[in-house]
Amino acid sequence: MRSILKKISDLIRMPEEQQKNHRFKLLDMDPRKGMNKLAIPMIIAFLFQTGFNIVDTIFVGRLGAEAIAGVSLAFPFQMFIISLCMGVGVGAQSLIARSIGANVRRDANKAAGNAIVLAMLLSIVTTIVGLTVSPYLVSTLGASAKVTDECIRYLTPILVGSIFMFLSINFNFIFRGEGDTKRPMYFMAIGAVSNIILDPIFIFTLDMGVAGAAYATVIARAIATLIIFYDIFVRKRTYVRFNREAFRLNFGIIRRIIDVGIPASLAQLSLSMSLFFLNDMVSPFGDAALAAFGIGFRVESVVFLPMIGFSGAFVSAVGFFKGSHQPEKINLIHRYSLKVLILFMVVCSLLFYAFPELIYNIFSSDTTVVGIGKDYLRTLSIFYPILPFSLLAASGFQGLGRGFPSLGLALIRSGIVSVPLSFMFTMVYGMPVRYIWLSIAIGDAISALVGHLWFKKELSGLGNDITKNI
Repeated sequence: MRSILKKISDLIRMPEEQQKNHRFKLLDMDPRKGMNKLAIPMIIAFLFQTGFNIVDTIFVGRLGAEAIAGVSLAFPFQMFIISLCMGVGVGAQSLIARSIGANVRRDANKAAGNAIVLAMLLSIVTTIVGLTVSPYLVSTLGASAKVTDECIRYLTPILVGSIFMFLSINFNFIFRGEGDTKRPMYFMAIGAVSNIILDPIFIFTLDMGVAGAAYATVIARAIATLIIFYDIFVRKRTYVRFNREAFRLNFGIIRRIIDVGIPASLAQLSLSMSLFFLNDMVSPFGDAALAAFGIGFRVESVVFLPMIGFSGAFVSAVGFFKGSHQPEKINLIHRYSLKVLILFMVVCSLLFYAFPELIYNIFSSDTTVVGIGKDYLRTLSIFYPILPFSLLAASGFQGLGRGFPSLGLALIRSGIVSVPLSFMFTMVYGMPVRYIWLSIAIGDAISALVGHLWFKKELSGLGNDITKNI
């Protein structure tokens, strides 16, 4: 017994560099097990992250359809902020993984430090610009005055506290880039639990309504950020080193981050903008349709967690295998991830098609909202099994250090297909709201087909090319 305790103690005290090497060694020796080890904590972590929005939706739903419609209207603006965060984060994650794979630790340090500096600068700009233009943009969406007011009340605290979102998200991407997906899971859990505790206090006890939900979310993220700071700068438990040199702006490193980060950010922005336009086209059908759309999107975000977890792990794994010049293992983890995710999405598709009313009743007792939501889920769920093709393709390109293909797939999905089709069906031909749901599904299908073929072609041509650059 004493020997077992000693081994556990030695593992806990093991230098962080050795622990990181062990994680990448597992990925190298058995890519399937390595992918699971990376992906499962990320799935759980994203579950906690999604819990932020789900908990807000459940509590705000008790305030009425207008309140939940206001929060739904604010969601594209939140997506805009998240897209900026993820742009820097994904770029840093990819570069850190490729640098570690190539055994160039100094570049990994610089990527981490420069990413945090960029995140702080972007948070300042986001707050100033967001507070200035958001009232005007919300007023142009065509929602009722009450819904517009609720949206502004929710959005203002989110914008003011955006620095905590930028920092926490980017630190978590840095951890993932060095092969550590467990700590982001713990930090997101802390934030989610804090949010669950604070939500009813701010919304109901302090009678702050939708603004209370926003304040609870900001404070929860601030708590998680402070704990991350303690872990990094006091306990110093990261593989990358946040020394003075790491924080010194290096334009070569920044360029390599933004080569992946800007397209990734623009891809997320395209989703945000598509939600913005889709909300605008849904709003004439009434507050119930807007609420049904918002609930449906949030519910789907839970369903997509395994895809998001595997795709996030895929970025790190592809980056590591590119840096260590092993393209054959990229092919292996791509095939494995597709099989796992397609099987899961088939199960989700069947459940969502069979029980849509049961799902919507969790969030709203309004029969009109539930009726519209039933049609939404049954239309979209048919296409769930093909979604992994496009998401893994986009993440694979990011891991290789190529950001623009992921942007192209996002534009195909929304700007080229879903939004124009929705406009044609509803605004030109006067079709019912279900044709917006159909347009979204068609965009998903075309993006999946193009993405899979594009990435397979890229994999077939890796060979000698993978040794050129990291």
